[in-house]
Amino acid sequence: MIPKVTTVLQRFKTEWAAQLQPEASSAACEAVGYTMWRDRLLNPVITVQLFLLQILHGHTACRHLPHLAGFYCSASAYCQARAKLPVRLLEYLLERLGQSVHSTVSEEGRWHGHRTFFVDGSGCSRPDTPVLQEEFGQPSEQRPGCGFPVVRLLALFHAGTGLLTQLVRAPLLTHALAQVQKVHPALAPEDILVADRGWCSYAHIALLIQGGMHAVFRVSARQIVDFTPHRPCVMPATRRSATIIGRARTPV
Repeated sequence: MIPKVTTVLQRFKTEWAAQLQPEASSAACEAVGYTMWRDRLLNPVITVQLFLLQILHGHTACRHLPHLAGFYCSASAYCQARAKLPVRLLEYLLERLGQSVHSTVSEEGRWHGHRTFFVDGSGCSRPDTPVLQEEFGQPSEQRPGCGFPVVRLLALFHAGTGLLTQLVRAPLLTHALAQVQKVHPALAPEDILVADRGWCSYAHIALLIQGGMHAVFRVSARQIVDFTPHRPCVMPATRRSATIIGRARTPV
């Protein structure tokens, strides 16, 4: 039986140092070429552990983190150490995690024999720097210099374990549906993709069917879908199209 997310989080919060093996973090640093740092308390291994501990406690304040970790370091020192972590190091750790639990994702938590995944979009603000402003942009209702860059995020989760398997970044003024194809390579034939009505489009469903996958999407409120038994064969074009899509997305 797959443990609940709350159970896993509670265990990690109490055994966080043991759950993150220092040898694995050191090997990850070497793999991405991050080998030059001073021998200090907040080395990359400890900083990664603290970073995840901070996230698991609801992104708690940096000043609160030493109390959770059990040793003293100033909030300023921790922020500086975290800023020095290469983004590639965090991406590599995520990739290694995905590889290590690949067998679990493949075999556990299936729904009627199918692997099932959730896809959804979100966003987050970033520091107000020229590079990030140019890359991602900010909300149009904010005057230049009065807002923060916002990143569009697209995440793919394994429904059985809650594992984050893919994360796609895009500029603010980008519809998530335009980026969803980037998570399709993580899916396999007979997999089921579950999402809300924002992902329900004919083109998206056609691409999934072309790859041998299934889709369970919430239909748009303006689209009429009629699944009444023994319904007449002649229907308005919009209703007929909606019914065909509904049949296509029903798992076998």
